[in-house]
Amino acid sequence: MADSQASLLEQVRSGANRNLQALAASGLLPLPPEEMIPLQVELARGRDPELAQRAADALNGLELRIAGPYLERQAPEPVLSYFAAASSHAGLIEVIVRRRDVPRRVLVELGRRVPPDLQEVLILRQDAILEEPAILKALESNPQLSSYTQRRIAEYRQHLLPRDRTAAAPVLPPPVQEMDEADFATTVAAMKRAVPVDGPEEIETQTGLSEGQIRMLPVPARLKLSRGAGRVLRAILMRDSSVQVALSALLNNSVTEQEVEQTANSRAVAEELLEAISKKREWIARYNVAKALVKNPRTPLPIALRLVSRMAVRDLRDLGRDKNVPDAVRSSALRLYRIKQQ
Repeated sequence: MADSQASLLEQVRSGANRNLQALAASGLLPLPPEEMIPLQVELARGRDPELAQRAADALNGLELRIAGPYLERQAPEPVLSYFAAASSHAGLIEVIVRRRDVPRRVLVELGRRVPPDLQEVLILRQDAILEEPAILKALESNPQLSSYTQRRIAEYRQHLLPRDRTAAAPVLPPPVQEMDEADFATTVAAMKRAVPVDGPEEIETQTGLSEGQIRMLPVPARLKLSRGAGRVLRAILMRDSSVQVALSALLNNSVTEQEVEQTANSRAVAEELLEAISKKREWIARYNVAKALVKNPRTPLPIALRLVSRMAVRDLRDLGRDKNVPDAVRSSALRLYRIKQQ
């Protein structure tokens, strides 16, 4: 069987049999993924336009269950580099990003083009970023760069890479003033007329608006809503795209301990809310709140590292195994776990 596979590979690479090459480009030869995929990558990068296009199309259509295990463990750098530059399959790209021994220049290639959800996976690769800070510059050149990733990059430059002073400090938008009562009433009435509630969408009782209508209000109106907001409205506004609105909803209302813990656990809130929670003594004194912040990958790294020392032995053990937290948090938890176990 091995001899027949080797013979097939030799025939394709020799170029003597055009039909065999076409079958190889399409992935239709009886070869395992570790033989088939590198061969297709060779053809996709070859000089024959027709074969290259056929191989590129077939590689782009590969299923995660077929290509994933190979890319995760066996694929060499040329194959990883090809997928990093050409693949549109989010699942395969994530496999490459998470691979511990992936060549760092492959991550640099990916940084220039990965979408926001995969940027979050890449920005957690602190081990790779320490070895190759160019990953941060690649992310900064990404036209899809998210505000979350931008904040993480600034944080890494300040705390993870203290000698890197090349990046300019982010320019913060000026604070917005909340709307007065008359303008607010007019704006809400106009919203109800202009954007009817769609289907079974629930109405928030305090405002008479749906969540979609609330999110479409201008920032000054949402800022006004954030003061004196009830629980349902608070939950909506603490996930607001405006950090000023979200912070106001958190800090200008009587939020319950349960709400604080839920917010500390949430990956849908801005980092600034997590930082604000860590600064409120009565909130951060609660063990479950502190644990939620440590486990949340969106928590600013210095805060998470400061709180690790408060974790119980069992939670330190779990953190040491949690691949969703930053590497620095995981290694710190493991170190403290070993100390407390003695």
